[in-house]
Amino acid sequence: MEIEEIQSQRDYIEHCKRVHSYSEAVQRILDLSESYIPDAEKAYKEGKKKAIWASGYGWEVPLIYASGITPVAFSEMGRLSDKETMQIAEDYYQFPVETCSMVKCTVGQWHLRREATTFKRILGNSSACEPYNLAWEIMKQKGYDVYNTDVTYRGPTVEGKRLEELVEFFVKEIYDVTEWLTGVRKVDEDKLRIEIQRKNRLLIKLKKVLELRRKHPFYVRSLATILMLNVGLNNYFGKPDEYEAAIDLLIEELENAPVNEKDLKNVIPLVWAGGTGQEFGIYEAIDQAGGALLGLRSVPFKLYREDIPPVESLARWVYDNAGAGAGVYARNVLEHEVDKLSARGLILYGYIGCSFASVDREMWRKYFHEKGIASINLEGSFQTGAPTGQVITRVKAFVEMLA
Repeated sequence: MEIEEIQSQRDYIEHCKRVHSYSEAVQRILDLSESYIPDAEKAYKEGKKKAIWASGYGWEVPLIYASGITPVAFSEMGRLSDKETMQIAEDYYQFPVETCSMVKCTVGQWHLRREATTFKRILGNSSACEPYNLAWEIMKQKGYDVYNTDVTYRGPTVEGKRLEELVEFFVKEIYDVTEWLTGVRKVDEDKLRIEIQRKNRLLIKLKKVLELRRKHPFYVRSLATILMLNVGLNNYFGKPDEYEAAIDLLIEELENAPVNEKDLKNVIPLVWAGGTGQEFGIYEAIDQAGGALLGLRSVPFKLYREDIPPVESLARWVYDNAGAGAGVYARNVLEHEVDKLSARGLILYGYIGCSFASVDREMWRKYFHEKGIASINLEGSFQTGAPTGQVITRVKAFVEMLA
């Protein structure tokens, strides 16, 4: 399939497979991504696996797996959608047109599944965003079993007694979620410990992959990088063992690949800041212009503590990674990525209708402009069909300017 023939996100993944025909590891990762939701729903229908819809990242993933359940990231339903699916949220549920496209897409998919033989349980997060809080309530009315966790922010100056109170509060939250997941208020600590160890192994391995990509910037292209990190690292595409085996193979491939000095000379290192939706044409435009996404804001690399009880480890990991919701803390992460990679520019991306994120992006743009780091600020749709010509043209022009 040539780039001009692409009409959907699934087409992009097939195109990405062809581009990475030299890498068995990347092929495996893309296959896992493509089959994630269909395989989870099929296994559930056949009675082989329990599953729930979840945000698919963070502390809840080890807990869900330790409970014998597969977490299925509802954000991944975007690539299954089209404009008609998103229209359901606007016409049937009366979501305003300007509402975040990610939320409307998710609601539309759940609506289509409300009568189907698939899992009807949703683990939400009240700190995600207000439109999602509305979505949880609507889905409850449509027969879904929804559990919503409470806000878990920690301010940057919170230490001592107040921090311990927050940890105690969140430990209770973990037991509350466990009771909703399993029916009993008891965590299988042995299994949770194993899942924490798995997560730490993969955090270390993916950090190794990113280090190796600096020597081989074009070996794993932009779309494959996003899927491998922002989806795979967070929830393993519902198949932890297969995902880890693919990452092991990728490390082996990167370590054995000869360094291409021409690539190192010509590459334009970029940092991706903001959301990572389903507008895959943007990633393709970056690649075509000679850019490489070598830094990302939203990939966590702080390890879970293994020297304390596993439930406490989950709670402390949450507060060690919290940024109090303020854009300035995310900006510090971006600055670290820019400095580490000697990045030439940032791509600031958000979803149409997410006003909170648009304020953050404008603050980041101004800050880095004053430091001499160029950026491009983009808004896109969470789901999309054929490539968006205007946006792709802007991305290519920006990357080529940096060259």
